[in-house]
Amino acid sequence: MSEQKIVLIRHGQTEWNKAGRLHGRSDLPMNETGVRQAQQLAQEFAVQGPWAAVYSSPLFRALQTAQIISKGIGTRALYENPELMEQDFGDWEGKLVGHPADEQRQLHIGSGETEKHLVERAVNALFKICQQHAGDNVLVVSHGALISSVLSALTGESDPQVANGTYRELDARLLNNYVSREPLSH
Repeated sequence: MSEQKIVLIRHGQTEWNKAGRLHGRSDLPMNETGVRQAQQLAQEFAVQGPWAAVYSSPLFRALQTAQIISKGIGTRALYENPELMEQDFGDWEGKLVGHPADEQRQLHIGSGETEKHLVERAVNALFKICQQHAGDNVLVVSHGALISSVLSALTGESDPQVANGTYRELDARLLNNYVSREPLSH
């Protein structure tokens, strides 16, 4: 039996991504570049399968990406999961910030969701997905801050970058290790 593969995919580009604005929960569609990125991912994953399921944040840019990928890999197993939504940046949503790890962003998100809560809910969701699809390969479409924060918490990598329309494979064992040392609430 092969090891389970969980792939974290950042949605395709939007106009706000292009401009360097924080999205958070603002629900915007992908632009033409983003659609092309999602189509390219679909082609890549079609030859890497089989895939048991595609999970997605319900925010339109992620769901749009997931729908294109699902169609491209030939699966109807597409599930929306609100725990995969982007971090709530509060009053900073829509503001120009540049680099995702910008210190200014970290200092001023006080009106939104903490990174600790973001990691807790995201790891909880990913852990459940792994349990539901034990031994299967699964695609998860989400957002930049969520993916970066999860990777940092699980691997210790400092400021992992995930550009629009790219992905990172996650070792499912890291989720088990994290859950055993950091009990999740829910």
